[in-house]
Order: sequence, then C-alpha cells, then structure tokens
Amino acid sequence: MATESIFHNIVIDDTKKAEAFITAPEQAAEKADNYPLCHIEYGDVKGEDIKKLLGALTK
Repeated sequence: MATESIFHNIVIDDTKKAEAFITAPEQAAEKADNYPLCHIEYGDVKGEDIKKLLGALTK
C-alpha cells in the first residue's frame, strides 16, 4: 500500500536516479546478508532482569 503511494506521488525522469532507486533495495539486501550478527548467550535471564535493564536505559 505504501509502495503504491510512492509510485503515484513521485516521478523519476532521470535514468541514473531511476536505476539507483531500483538497485538500492538489492544492495541493501546484499549488505544485510554479509553483515555479521552479534550473538550473545545468556544463562538465565528473567523478565525482571530485562525490565531493570530497559528501565536503567530510559532514566
């Protein structure tokens, strides 16, 4: 639905800009596939621990 509104509201006349618009998602997907994910293992994390951590970040 959002994609439809983009194509109805924006007109790209420049071929280089159109090519960049088309290849941007492809390039982002390639980078996402190659991006190393951080994996952290926790022993016994409880809901209260997460609430304490998030509360500390908001204060």
